[in-house]
Amino acid sequence: MLILRKYQLDIIFLFVALLIFIMLFFYFIAYFGQDPHKFQWYVAGPLLILYAVYIWEIRNKINISERRCLTNKTLTLWILLGIGLFAIFDQPIPAKEYLSLNVLFILFTLFLADSYWDFKKISMKSFIDRKEK
Repeated sequence: MLILRKYQLDIIFLFVALLIFIMLFFYFIAYFGQDPHKFQWYVAGPLLILYAVYIWEIRNKINISERRCLTNKTLTLWILLGIGLFAIFDQPIPAKEYLSLNVLFILFTLFLADSYWDFKKISMKSFIDRKEK
């Protein structure tokens, strides 16, 4: 298996596994009569750090030549995915949501997007140079 594919699968599967584990933790805390919002960082914080470090280590093993080139089509589809994710909220987000889950989702999104494009190479100059060709 290519290291890039392993990287992408690790990002997705670890995200789902961490999400399930953190939600179970919140359920058990609520079951014992405590507010999960007060304890969310005790479990989610170390897991988020381990997730980011592990994914970053795998990312550093990938050759730049194995990454896909950024195209207008893929960038447009990624933007539409982001808009679609925000559009699924049919009511205002509750004031007391879990910040740890939001951070996990942001890490997941950034790493998954980075698996398609190398963000170090993306700049306004790269878009301007492409239009002039």
